[in-house]
Amino acid sequence: MTDQDSSPRVAFLNRLLGGPDGWADARVMLAELCAAFGARDAGLRWPGDGPVWVTETGPQPTGAAQRSVPIAGQPAGTLWVDGARTDDGMLQLAANALGASAVLKRFLGPAADQARVAQRLEDAAKVAGRVAHDLDNVFQGVTGFLALAADELVPGSPAHDNVREADTAARAGMRFCVQLHQLSRGGQARPLPAPVPAAIGREVARLARDHAGVRVEVDAPPGLPAVAVEATGLQMILGLLLDNAAEASPKDGTVTVVARLVELAPADVPGFLGRPAAGPHVEVRIADRGPGLSDEARRRMFVEPFFTTKFRHRGLSLAVVYRMLYAHRGGVQPDARPGQGTMMRVVFPLAAARVPAVETGRSSGGSVP
Repeated sequence: MTDQDSSPRVAFLNRLLGGPDGWADARVMLAELCAAFGARDAGLRWPGDGPVWVTETGPQPTGAAQRSVPIAGQPAGTLWVDGARTDDGMLQLAANALGASAVLKRFLGPAADQARVAQRLEDAAKVAGRVAHDLDNVFQGVTGFLALAADELVPGSPAHDNVREADTAARAGMRFCVQLHQLSRGGQARPLPAPVPAAIGREVARLARDHAGVRVEVDAPPGLPAVAVEATGLQMILGLLLDNAAEASPKDGTVTVVARLVELAPADVPGFLGRPAAGPHVEVRIADRGPGLSDEARRRMFVEPFFTTKFRHRGLSLAVVYRMLYAHRGGVQPDARPGQGTMMRVVFPLAAARVPAVETGRSSGGSVP
């Protein structure tokens, strides 16, 4: 490649790094990329989540000269061009620059800085542990004296009912303290082997009691290999995600849980919130048929660990799940669209480095009403 051939590409990269001046939107940016690289088509793709932008022929390019490279800093994002004259090194520079470009962030939001998110959670966890300990003492005193007061009142009287309501509110506060404790302790890795199907079974049985109107369909082969997350932590992660799915489900809705053995490729890893590495994992997918999430909510979930769409902003479920997965080198990937429900894809590293392939099939337990 001569200097004359590379000059349009160098000019394009300089402009890309220079900021959004002159860019109307991402499509204009892609059109100029095509012109600079001599490509017929170009596009940005987020498999399973987010937008697809193309210049001409649609989201499925064809041709032997197609190039596809990951966009640095944008989970699961890739840049592709389809043309006869592309240079892999320059194209990779363009993909890296795209990840930092203001025009792309305008559409997708900021990329997740995993180290920064983890540090923010670490700092918050230290405070959460101390606050939870003090609040435990307060709530224990409140619930104790409320129980004594209820015994002195006539059952069914207005005063008795008011005391019971106060006790219910205090116990809700105690459950929130439990989540604060979980957040505080979640950064400690305990990679003891634990079976995923057993943890799913226990949490699904609990969900049937706590959310009687929700049906759960389970597909978890009993022969799946053990994962490197001790049983209590594994059950906690699955339980929090199942609770979120049940709360998001419509009345008499269905939550599906599918577990399987997967092999993560290096290109798959950036799509997860957490620290998974390429290689074999047990994947658990938990899906509901609720209202889903807006584009803004999906973007903020990756960079704001305390972001929530729950009523009155209650709950720390995603923060706890993220912190525990980060410590155990697992990962979580949300996939949710408005009106189409939410699916949380979680991957756990195996307790053993390598295991043989597993025959997958529907578990004998079938569905849990």
